[in-house]
Amino acid sequence: MFFEIKKLVQNIQFKLNAYIRVTAIKNMRTTLLSKISLKSSLLELLILFLAITMGFLVENYRETYLEEKRSERLLNSLHIDLQGDIVRFDEFTGLRKTLIDDVYHFIDDVEQRGLLENDMKQQELFAKAIFNWTYFEPNTANIEQIISSGALRYLGDDELIHQIGMMQSRNLLLMDRQEREQEYFLNYLQPMMHQYYNFKWLNKNYVRNWQSFPEANENLIQVNPEEQRMMLWKHSDALAERVMNLFENYVFILRSSYVVNYDEYIKEMQHTIEIIDNKSLANN
Repeated sequence: MFFEIKKLVQNIQFKLNAYIRVTAIKNMRTTLLSKISLKSSLLELLILFLAITMGFLVENYRETYLEEKRSERLLNSLHIDLQGDIVRFDEFTGLRKTLIDDVYHFIDDVEQRGLLENDMKQQELFAKAIFNWTYFEPNTANIEQIISSGALRYLGDDELIHQIGMMQSRNLLLMDRQEREQEYFLNYLQPMMHQYYNFKWLNKNYVRNWQSFPEANENLIQVNPEEQRMMLWKHSDALAERVMNLFENYVFILRSSYVVNYDEYIKEMQHTIEIIDNKSLANN
């Protein structure tokens, strides 16, 4: 009986030890697998992080590269705009000087002969003095796009960035100055033109025969050989003085535009072109 109980206990101990060993082995395997799984997960996260980081860096580089190329194209377009504007502005200033001369031809004629109603020459002088105001409109599309699109930060040249800002400021000053000229013309000279200039003779060729303004003005003698009622004013010293003073004020404003803006404007255009050229040479 004793031996049977002892054998039963030994059998139970053996099975218990076997169970413990099996459980321990399973636990070891589970722990090992857990460690392997954790290391694998960390490695996967690291690879994923590196992939995302590299993708971000590549995309950022690509975006920067494309924006730099885009800013270069805009800069080249601005260079072309400025070269064209210099030519047009030179023509514009030439016309302005001619206009000032024409105004003084009319002023001198009135000062010498007074206001004449039936005189072809004086009407022609008046027409040249009052009809030939023009304005200059710079090409601003590319410089505005450079500023508004944020392309300035990709230029990488502080002097160029500053100069583009200066050029934009000069454009605004130019337009403001021309608005000042236009305001004077519309408020003072145009009403005088409506009141005293007889459009009948000019319109016979300019409107009815579709001639150009210079051509129609030259052909006035053909439509009014008697030179009757060329102007709708009657001479008086007070009116003559008022008319001459209005035109004197006009040329004062035109001349002041050179002092205030025009002389510096062309210098700024030339300086901007020079900086762009230097940048292009440095890049090449």
